[in-house]
Amino acid sequence: MFILVLLAGLFTTVAATSLNFDSIEFDSDCMKAMCLADSECVQKGCARDDFGRLGCGFFRMNIWQFKQCYEPGREIGEDSEDAWIRCSEDYECASKCIKMIASRFRLKCYGKSDCETIARIHDGGANGCRTGLTLKYWENVKKYCNNC
Repeated sequence: MFILVLLAGLFTTVAATSLNFDSIEFDSDCMKAMCLADSECVQKGCARDDFGRLGCGFFRMNIWQFKQCYEPGREIGEDSEDAWIRCSEDYECASKCIKMIASRFRLKCYGKSDCETIARIHDGGANGCRTGLTLKYWENVKKYCNNC
């Protein structure tokens, strides 16, 4: 009996560790849903999206997004690409960057929920709420978030 309880505890720990959720404190259901939709909340790695843009880290943040949020954490003399990768692989840095961009352009998403605004601007840039091209991403985010 003791061995079964020990093995069950070990399995739970391994499962939580492999999903990286144990180290992330999600500040909202929306950001968690976006993290899951973008990368299954896997910290490392880069991938191209449907439009050919290279995005890295938890939110598959691209370099242009990093520059639009004023390159947080970039050190003097550091290459922008190195700082971008580091930020994209840091949940706090990446989520703050994405929310900053959304707050800059939120007026272009009149009538949309906060989550839809963040998601569609993240996917489509400043005019993300004004194009149907971001609806597929928004629908994917909603699959992970009942409250969004």
